[in-house]
Amino acid sequence: MSPIGWLLLAFLFSLGLVAVFLWPPTRAEAAAAPKNLPPPAPPASMRDLPKIDYEEDSDVDPTTVGRKDPVSEIASVASAIVVDDEAATDEPTQAAPLILLSAKAQTDRGLRRKANEDSVLVDDRNALYVVADGMGGYRGGELASALAVETIERAFAAAEFDGERHAGLPTRASNLARAIQMANNAILERATEDKALSGMGTTICAALFSRNKQRLYVGHVGDSRAYRLREGALTQMTADHTMSAHGMKGAVGAQLSRALGVWPLVPIDILLAKPLVDDVYLICSDGLTKMVRDDAIAEVLKGATTPTVTVEKLIERANANGGLDNITAIVVRVNAPRAG
Repeated sequence: MSPIGWLLLAFLFSLGLVAVFLWPPTRAEAAAAPKNLPPPAPPASMRDLPKIDYEEDSDVDPTTVGRKDPVSEIASVASAIVVDDEAATDEPTQAAPLILLSAKAQTDRGLRRKANEDSVLVDDRNALYVVADGMGGYRGGELASALAVETIERAFAAAEFDGERHAGLPTRASNLARAIQMANNAILERATEDKALSGMGTTICAALFSRNKQRLYVGHVGDSRAYRLREGALTQMTADHTMSAHGMKGAVGAQLSRALGVWPLVPIDILLAKPLVDDVYLICSDGLTKMVRDDAIAEVLKGATTPTVTVEKLIERANANGGLDNITAIVVRVNAPRAG
């Protein structure tokens, strides 16, 4: 074949290759082609990058305070709420105890939180039991609740309370309110010193028993709760301070309307009650009450034999139901005074 023939043959072969790759497939060929092929795997350098570990759990709602200053709506910073009619009158202190107490506390990180922002105090000497649930992120919430508990504990240990006694409250009830206000001041002062802690705060629920008066005073700010089991019936003694009480709904309604460390003055509910023998009291953070319904809490309180067993079962129930938040519980049982 002549050189011109070879060139013509090579040109025709090239045109055939172009047609193979560029000509659209027939319907039969397209139907036979594989579909939904997986995307190519990323390079090894990308697959080996570490996953981001966020500081907060995205599916756990943080505790926040609504944009409302409740002090402007409440005339008295410490408001007395009479739970039992007999407690309205403050009786003289007796020489011997009228009731005895047995108490146990437990706090647990839960299953979803990376840290425990709850703090707890069991002061059997002063018959004082406190639960604080911090907010403001890992560092701020943990510090705020710890500051609150430590400040209240120091005030009662030294029997020194800032401010004037409240005219409408029994002495011990006023002491409790003043100690809670001192805790509020301590949190605000620390946040002022360290701007990174701005916005931290905590709830508080503190139960102070008077064994020689047969009285109970509960100081309450936020949505940590106090319950009483009496003759098989469970009663929630405290009312949650949330924005829902001001007509807000949805996620905004779940926000706190009061907390320690947010305003210079914080309204404090002071409950006055008369504890009876065989009463069982529960002071707890919302990590328990959001996970365990009241009827289930009552079942545990009625069925457990000792405060130690009771708190363990309550923590177990909360974790079994998801453990989305830190869980803290104090159980106090009222006993008869010993003979003689």
